[in-house]
Amino acid sequence: MKKTIALAFFALGLSLLFAEEEKSNDTKSPHAFSIISDFAYYPKSDAVAAGGERFAPMTSPYKSLEAGVTGHYDYTLPIPGKSALTQGNNVKLGAEFQISPATLKPRLFMSFSPAAFLVFDGGITFGTGWNFMGAQGLASYNPTTGEYDDVSPFKNCFYEFDLGATFQFDAAALWPGDWHHIVFMSTYRFRYSGMTGQADGHPWCWAADYNRVNGPNYYVNMILGYQMPLRLAMAGVQAEFDGYYSDRQFDEKYRAFDGDFCRINISPLVVFSLSKKDTLFVLFYFERRRGFDSEKGYVNGREQNYLEMNCSGGEWYFKRIALRYIHNF
Repeated sequence: MKKTIALAFFALGLSLLFAEEEKSNDTKSPHAFSIISDFAYYPKSDAVAAGGERFAPMTSPYKSLEAGVTGHYDYTLPIPGKSALTQGNNVKLGAEFQISPATLKPRLFMSFSPAAFLVFDGGITFGTGWNFMGAQGLASYNPTTGEYDDVSPFKNCFYEFDLGATFQFDAAALWPGDWHHIVFMSTYRFRYSGMTGQADGHPWCWAADYNRVNGPNYYVNMILGYQMPLRLAMAGVQAEFDGYYSDRQFDEKYRAFDGDFCRINISPLVVFSLSKKDTLFVLFYFERRRGFDSEKGYVNGREQNYLEMNCSGGEWYFKRIALRYIHNF
């Protein structure tokens, strides 16, 4: 599903900020298991042909639904230390296995926390997909028809290698108190993504996320929130930025599409602590997507694809409501 990796790192990273303190690191098991359930509802907002920045209103209350389930495991190796900067620091080795109606995706990762406010991590992801009731898990762009053609699952796969660094801070570390938890987290992630069997510069689709190409790309995530000792554990806002480093990563015939356009998501969020083992995230996504200076026309007797159109500024719209439920064993 769209933004699966982004939301996964958001939930797992944010959990570091509001997780209950353990009475003793010596008695805490190094093994951690959890089940993550995702659900998203998308309204429809048609594109607005114009120049410059604009807003696209909702044109229909329903466009699509998405869902997925992820099994998560990590093994924690504590780093000895009793100072405020080193206590609780660790190395984690982990694995995830996600399945959705249109995709299958395993992932291996490792993280290292040398200080309480800093985490480095990296991972490798593989996945395959199929068409489920019109939702394309894995597809390749056909420039003749202007459509994305499904590819053979398991014969073709999505892959991604990533490296990231996260800075996290809780004001209660300097200003102790149950009601002083103003938390901030910022992550920068370098990713190299691709699809087997695709030439560089040729567009493809993974998990209904279209117009992707092989090569390096980036993801930035920033969260500012206020944590409370209540069932409503946190309220805040999340900002996400992702894109390609250069439009030259796309084939020359797609240069007008603005391949290095930065996609932005601004998401108010609330987090509910249902129990010691159960957490619910609710996010409301407002996205800045590519805008185009004209309506879709026709080429060679068929409707244009956005890849063949001229990008002109950004277009803000309400993208989705996303729910994530985490159960820790």
